[in-house]
Amino acid sequence: MGRGTPIKRETAEKTTLLRPMITRRYEFTVDHEQCCGCKLCEAVCPQEAITISPAELAEGRVSKAPRVDVEPAKCSFCGECVALCPTHAMSMIINGQPEIPVVKAEAFPMLVRTMVVDQAACQATTDTAYVDNCPTGAIHADVERDADGSVTQVKAVSVDEETCINCTRCMVEGPRGAFTVTKPYKGRAFLNAALCPTGCQACADVCPTHAITYDGKQAALDSRFCLFCGACENVCPVEGAVSITRTGFVHDYIQSGAWVRAVEKLVSFREAIRELDIKGQDKRRKAVLGSLLLGKPESNGHHSA
Repeated sequence: MGRGTPIKRETAEKTTLLRPMITRRYEFTVDHEQCCGCKLCEAVCPQEAITISPAELAEGRVSKAPRVDVEPAKCSFCGECVALCPTHAMSMIINGQPEIPVVKAEAFPMLVRTMVVDQAACQATTDTAYVDNCPTGAIHADVERDADGSVTQVKAVSVDEETCINCTRCMVEGPRGAFTVTKPYKGRAFLNAALCPTGCQACADVCPTHAITYDGKQAALDSRFCLFCGACENVCPVEGAVSITRTGFVHDYIQSGAWVRAVEKLVSFREAIRELDIKGQDKRRKAVLGSLLLGKPESNGHHSA
């Protein structure tokens, strides 16, 4: 095996591709436990190196989760999949340091994933339910209790950015003003519970934010927490029961062919245009497409595509 030839290593938990070169050592990792099976990586990969096996269902539950596979001979270690992964299931290490080549080369934007914690707002209440309700366990706090176990004080609230997926649940359900979160994914989600097979909760099993829940009778969707990743739609056994429409991303300004091609694969132009009510207006349609594809500035300093 020559220098630079990718080496694939697999365990039940992770798949790793190594590419040792003279001046650079690439290490690309897929964490199967964090992967939700959304297929964004498969869709965006410019080399078609990524495939995802379908989930297996048994009595309405996911008995075997979808699993990412990467073809070493095809992977270019570009990092497009890493940049877009909604659950941080993919990572790239180059010469021992985290790096996303397409972002460093300014061929891909950084998605805006902001998380700001207001300590005063957190300390003003003894409610800590938001800590337990975080779907990834990313929120931590020093909690003081009395002899009866009741919370008396909450201090030093922090969020692990490596595991936070910016679902906004803490912002919505936590203390008022305690969290300010920017969700980088834009879209719409729809669940028709009338079409769901009796007892089926596969969509809830794979939802990374717990935006879909099952109460023992039927599934329900709270789109406030949806990342529009499509994992639920991929696993649903009934066409049309759950539908995800991705309309864009919040990102830093970028103008590149690689980003244009990625957006073409992932974003529904038709739905975005319909949402802005500009169908039939050619000039304005071109302006919107330009904003979607090239990330033209918005008033908040970030951009959407």
